[in-house]
Parts: sequence; structure tokens; C-alpha cells
Amino acid sequence: MKLRRGTQTDNAFSVHFWGVRGSYPTTDQHTRDFGGNTSCVEVVAAGHRCIFDAGTGIIPLGKKICRDVSSQPTAYVFLSHTHIDHVMGPCFFEPLLTANSSSYIYGPGNSHRALSRSLQQLTHSDLFPVSFDELKGKKEVHSLAGGELIRFRAPGKRPLIEIPTGPAQLDPEVLTIATYKSPAHPRFGVMLYRVNYRDKSLVYATDVEQRDGGYPEIVDFARGADLLIHDAQYLHDEYFSTAKPKKGWGHSTIEMAAEIAKKAKVKRLALFHHEPVHDDRAMRAIERRAKRLFPGAITAREGSEIEL
Repeated sequence: MKLRRGTQTDNAFSVHFWGVRGSYPTTDQHTRDFGGNTSCVEVVAAGHRCIFDAGTGIIPLGKKICRDVSSQPTAYVFLSHTHIDHVMGPCFFEPLLTANSSSYIYGPGNSHRALSRSLQQLTHSDLFPVSFDELKGKKEVHSLAGGELIRFRAPGKRPLIEIPTGPAQLDPEVLTIATYKSPAHPRFGVMLYRVNYRDKSLVYATDVEQRDGGYPEIVDFARGADLLIHDAQYLHDEYFSTAKPKKGWGHSTIEMAAEIAKKAKVKRLALFHHEPVHDDRAMRAIERRAKRLFPGAITAREGSEIEL
């Protein structure tokens, strides 16, 4: 597994961080090194571009997609949930504004059209001049309940969604994404995703607040992954502060993320969903702390790329 900064590769399975902040974007010079855009992670494998969350980081990614692709651009977007920091970007995502592009959007929803209704609220006439349905790009929106296995076919085609009744049989040459709906975020929970391709895997687990000892279901879901991208928004002292405690806000500490990585026996851990008030100096200290807890830890930086 290789870590690069600001590069593109032709490797079969790559991860690019376009937005790593939580809650709201930052623009000041003291957060430029680690980046200020909110959650967006691009995974390229088997000729497919999968995008996890649609925070402000999806805006520059969308421009790159439409600039670099000469034929019909296609994007597969997977939302962890629809809190505002994770859906700030769709209205300005270039493929959704481009008539010859296609976007397949997936995320949690308790009914067939639940996710579509949530996204339509972003473009309510009081908030935006064009409705979600009026955006020019072709789009399909699919609600997920958790427990699905998504199998990709030829690039540009709609993936197949299955509900396995037992252990799923995975063809290593076929890109698949497994889903798990966790209660570890306030009110409606959060969707976790596990991407599998060529005997490599990554788990995207943002906006989870681990309980004491960690959620065993999350440990099992992440078990043996080559890369675990895990929420680590708060410092221990912030989480347990007597003045302004963050416990119950739906996010983990560095220690919680490292504990899950150890228990799941993952190879690498990428801390994610950084607290906006943590400047670059604080983030470097967090990274040092994380490496002491779990030697395979890194702190996700906007613009960095990992090859699995």
C-alpha cells in the first residue's frame, strides 16, 4: 500500500481524499496543509469511480471528472447519511449539471424514495433556484437499508443490488461494495461501506461514535481490511470536557478509532472527519498520537492518495 500526495495513478485500486473536514468547511491559512473541504473520498477500481459522501470536496472532483473524461462521464456516489456537511456539494457537482453525464446515487433511506426526497430538500425553492430534478445530468437515486451487496458490471452501467441470505461469494475480479447500517450516529444512524476488489478492501466508516469497547458489528464489518477510514473528530479532552462535552454528538476520538483498528486487525487506519477548529499544528500532533496508538495510522489530508 502506497501513500502519495496530489498524484494520479493507473493502479487498479486507488483512494483519493477530496474533503476530510467534519461539520463545516474551513478556509483559513492555518488549515491549508490538511485541507478545509468537507467529506468526500474518491475510490477508483476496475474502471469505476466511486465517491463516498458529497461534502464540498465533491465540487472540485466533479470539475475534474468532466474536464478529464472525453466520453460520457459516470459517477457512483455513496452517502453515509444526509446531514448537511455531507451533502453540501451535489448542487455544484459538475456531472449533475452536465447533460451527457450519468450519476448513480446511493444512501440510507427507509423507503424507496426516501433518499430522493432528502436530496430534493437541498434544492427547495427557498434555498436554491433550480430543483434537484431539474439538474441537467442523468441521475438515479437508490435508497439503501443496510445489508446490501452491490456488484458492479461494465463501466457506465447500473450496478446490481443484492440482499445476501448467507455469506456472499465474491469474485475477486468484480468490484463489490457491501453496506452496513449502524446506529452509531444520532437519530437515524449512518451507512458504512466496504469496497472489495482483487483481494483488497477498504472500509469507509465516518460519523460513527463508538461505545466503550467499540461496536462489535463495526469491528466485524471492518475485519481484515487493508484500509479503514474512520471518524476521529475529537480529542479525548474535548469528548469528555466538563464545560462543553462532545459525548453523544455522533463522532469518535482518536483512541476510539485506534481501538477499532486494532480489534479489526486492519492494515492501515486513516483518521477522518477532522474537527474544523483543529489547525495544521494540532493535526500534526494528532497524527503523532495516532501512530503511537496504532503504527499503521495516518491522518487523511485533502489531496493525498493511497494505492491499495
